Amino acid sequence: MMNQDQPPSDAQHPDSSSITENENIQHDETEQNNKDQQNKPEKPKKKGLIKIIVAVVVLLLLGLIAYGLWKAYQPKQVELQGRVEAETLHVSTKVPSRIEQIYVSEGEKVKKGQALVLLVSPEIQAKKQQAQAALQSAQALQSTAERGSQEENIDSLYANWKSVQAQSELASKTYQRGAVLYKEGVISRQRRDEMYAAQQSAKELSEAAYQQYARAKRGSTPQQKSMADAQVEIAQAALAEANALEGETKLYSPVNGTISKTYGKPSELVATAVPVVSILEDDELWVSLNVREDQYRSVYKAKTLEGYIPALDKKVEFKIENIDAEGEFATIKTTRQTGGYDIRSFKLHLVPEQPIPDLKVGMSVLFKVIEAK
Repeated sequence: MMNQDQPPSDAQHPDSSSITENENIQHDETEQNNKDQQNKPEKPKKKGLIKIIVAVVVLLLLGLIAYGLWKAYQPKQVELQGRVEAETLHVSTKVPSRIEQIYVSEGEKVKKGQALVLLVSPEIQAKKQQAQAALQSAQALQSTAERGSQEENIDSLYANWKSVQAQSELASKTYQRGAVLYKEGVISRQRRDEMYAAQQSAKELSEAAYQQYARAKRGSTPQQKSMADAQVEIAQAALAEANALEGETKLYSPVNGTISKTYGKPSELVATAVPVVSILEDDELWVSLNVREDQYRSVYKAKTLEGYIPALDKKVEFKIENIDAEGEFATIKTTRQTGGYDIRSFKLHLVPEQPIPDLKVGMSVLFKVIEAK
């Protein structure tokens, strides 16, 4: 049985619950203080890290700005496009003619001296025959002039001279007799004059016959021989001209190369100096590159340039063979806000330092050069 005089436990310790609460509060405050003390050194560390990151970003931005400004004032590298080229020869004829046969086709490789086209021209054949006949006639005259008269002609002229000479002597003696008879009064004066005229006539005929005989015996004069030689030379020149024109009906390749194009077909007419076949000299390829004035300073002193051939996906060294002496009009480039100046371009001829087997005419070649500001 409980003692009524003993108070309850709570009544005996009225502050026990408040003491416990105070202890809990103090414990919580202690833990919070410990956490605050732990967090206090972490905040300055985070602030320092942020400052470092911001400084690095600012430096990077300043560096990029400086690099951009430096880059903006540097010479600009541009890419120029050249073209592979080759000389093209156009084979034509000097005379109007007709195509008889074409021996080659487009794209075919040909050698120097190879037959390309056969032409025909009846007019040239006729001219050749005329020249041959004229030469034969001139040669016959030349032979006559060099040989002189034949022996039988000389003998005939000699006999004629002797005959006329005898008649001249007879006429002279007859006149002498007539003169004596005239003095004696036998014949009239008229008869004597007739005898004198006959004597003079016979004398002149005798002299003419002698000159003919002497000329035949002496042969042709130097002038006659020279004239005969000149006629032969004229005829030979005419024949040579006809042969040369005939040679123009057979066309041959003047170089090694590739047939670029053929013009016309068999039986078609060909006019004078009109191309019949075009030949590309692709054994000697070169690159044509147009360079503007503002790019000229970076290439004109160079011996070689590196080029990229897209079709072959290959980089090749090209040697600058020559630069055209005169610039050509290219474009107008503004150099300031108020105006500009006319820029000319110069053509460079470049050749590969090493042979490129697969290189073809028309392929592009890219070169990188520096453009002045």
